Amino acid sequence: MPVSRAPTTVGAPLLEAALKLDLVTLDLMIYETCNAFWKACTKLCKMGEEEAIKACRVAKLLASRLKTHRYEGFDKIIAMAIEDNVTAYGVAYVALASMLRGPLASEDGDIKQIAPKYGVEVVGLTSC
Repeated sequence: MPVSRAPTTVGAPLLEAALKLDLVTLDLMIYETCNAFWKACTKLCKMGEEEAIKACRVAKLLASRLKTHRYEGFDKIIAMAIEDNVTAYGVAYVALASMLRGPLASEDGDIKQIAPKYGVEVVGLTSC
């Protein structure tokens, strides 16, 4: 499935919305996002290689415009992950939202389940 538009054109509406909302993310977000495109291309055959590369470029552009945090509370994240039986990667987003006292946008069931325990409101991505 080739993408006919340039990456900046494809991602323009998403970028505009993100900038209006003053979004914050972890520095690892770009890797998670591109991993999803890699999987869709190589494992699920849902998109072509060119489309996956363009999608990653759009994600990189978006990530470069967001406020990015490197969460340093490694011991806290590992403890939360073990206690709540959730990946450390997922818990890192909960910990960041808790630290910033802001909501977390996610559709991850585990995250939705544990976030309230840490005082974090989860906003579903499909509820917008």
